[in-house]
Amino acid sequence: MTRHSKFSRLLNEYTKDKRFKLLHPLRYRASTGRVVVPEGFVTDMDSVPRIPLVYAMFKGRAVKAAVIHDYLYSIQAGKSYADSVFLEAMKDERVAWYLRYPIYWAVVAAGRSSYNKRA
Repeated sequence: MTRHSKFSRLLNEYTKDKRFKLLHPLRYRASTGRVVVPEGFVTDMDSVPRIPLVYAMFKGRAVKAAVIHDYLYSIQAGKSYADSVFLEAMKDERVAWYLRYPIYWAVVAAGRSSYNKRA
């Protein structure tokens, strides 16, 4: 982690099943404590519906935050906790507020089924 960043570098490789595998742990300093996504964790990064305008506006805006969020869901850290860390991480990733909040509310609304599948 650099002195000013709350994230470590995101190093990953694209897999045959069109996902991403971390080649190094991703670390994030949240206000509630440290989150470490382990090397080898597989994620879809920031899944966004393929509706052209939506995709163009939101894809690639919160990549590190999305990996943190996917990991917290995968370990069942608590949906509201994972969602709140996601919002904070997007701010720390410097996602503009006018993009951050629509992304956050979409995840809160649509994330319930994903979170429950992992339970």
